[in-house]
Amino acid sequence: MRLLSLLLPLLLACSAQAQQPARPKATPPAHAKPKPSKAAVASKPAPAAQPVITLERTPCFGRCPHYKAYIFPDGRVQYEGFRYAPMEGQAESRLPPAMVQKMLQQAKSIGFQQLKSEYTGDISDLPSTILTIRYGATTKTVKAEQGTPAALQELLTFVTTEVESNVGTSVR
Repeated sequence: MRLLSLLLPLLLACSAQAQQPARPKATPPAHAKPKPSKAAVASKPAPAAQPVITLERTPCFGRCPHYKAYIFPDGRVQYEGFRYAPMEGQAESRLPPAMVQKMLQQAKSIGFQQLKSEYTGDISDLPSTILTIRYGATTKTVKAEQGTPAALQELLTFVTTEVESNVGTSVR
């Protein structure tokens, strides 16, 4: 009996504790980002590569095509056309990766990295063609309006023709 009187308070305490609702887990603050699981990290696709070439044609007071195109190493082209562009709105197309390499090779052969940053003149209504090429972590941008060297003009024409002729084609 004495044993029962010693065990009874212990059993009642355990029973009362089992009936108490479980404490809610602390919730992280709203601004905290949840940690992804190891499985989620492993299955997450790699971030998209950065464009290696960006071509921009700026507007003028007339009917100059205004658009911007981003060319990626895999040949993907992200395009956004504005007024008088070959196509208005956003589109994505694809060039052969060998064509992208050909553009980069032509830029290298004309010494694109050593060109001046701007070829502009005194005429305020001229549209600009702006070409940016990424070399690893650095980029080189050249703005061309007038007085561009012939080799640069050939490169601009080449890239422009490839972008404009592929606008609206589907990504394969």
